[in-house]
Amino acid sequence: MNFITSDGVKLSYELKGQYGQPVIVFVNGYSASQCTWLEQVPAFMAQSYRVLTWDYRSHGHSQRVDYGLRIARLAQDLAELLTSLQLDRLILIGHSMGVSVSYALLSLHPEISVMALITEDQPPKMIADDDWHYGRHQLTYADIVTAAKKFPTMRLIKRPLPQDVKIAIGQQTVPFDYGATLPLLIDGLGQNFLDVVRHEQMPHLFLAGGASLLYDAEHAAAAHALQQHPLSQDYVFADCGHIPHLEAADEFNRVVTDWLTTLKL
Repeated sequence: MNFITSDGVKLSYELKGQYGQPVIVFVNGYSASQCTWLEQVPAFMAQSYRVLTWDYRSHGHSQRVDYGLRIARLAQDLAELLTSLQLDRLILIGHSMGVSVSYALLSLHPEISVMALITEDQPPKMIADDDWHYGRHQLTYADIVTAAKKFPTMRLIKRPLPQDVKIAIGQQTVPFDYGATLPLLIDGLGQNFLDVVRHEQMPHLFLAGGASLLYDAEHAAAAHALQQHPLSQDYVFADCGHIPHLEAADEFNRVVTDWLTTLKL
């Protein structure tokens, strides 16, 4: 299915599940597409959730454009999609850059009904300083462009993916233009959402890969300490890299499902 944004970009999305149930919204990482949630969609539908997957502009099966490549615009695209579909009772699950997009949505659109937030292996701020010690390894503001250009060569996973998962993702993946989307990655690396976390009013599950090559796993507990909602939790996937939802899909699904069950949404 397709949706046209207010600035004329065609976005690809899929909405599955029974009307009236809480809606899990998957928010992808940079360069990823909605097919990377193939291990989550059936698992959460089996728990009676509706599931929304979608591709950012210039990602997956969405339209390639040379404008709006910034975190705020992706959050606006999501807000427009959710409004068009008349979805509420939302649970956001953001991975990597999708964490920033989720935070931006909360900041820019407080009117959207988000009941719970799950963030996977990305801290709310990626530059470490005297007030925040849990950014991306050795990243400084001066190094953002260099780090962004190196991203396509980085290994993100620690555990090897099952062969059937690799084949399924490969069959659905379309070529990605790292050069054309570099402005988006640069914009994402410089974001700071610490204030958003401090002012959140919904329960939040902070997830981290215990062997992530991008971040120290302590960022999950540190961000949790900022938020302090009584139902919030943090969890580390031992020996996982940057993508626990693929590296340890069964564990990821169980941890998220168990936590959501405690919320009684």
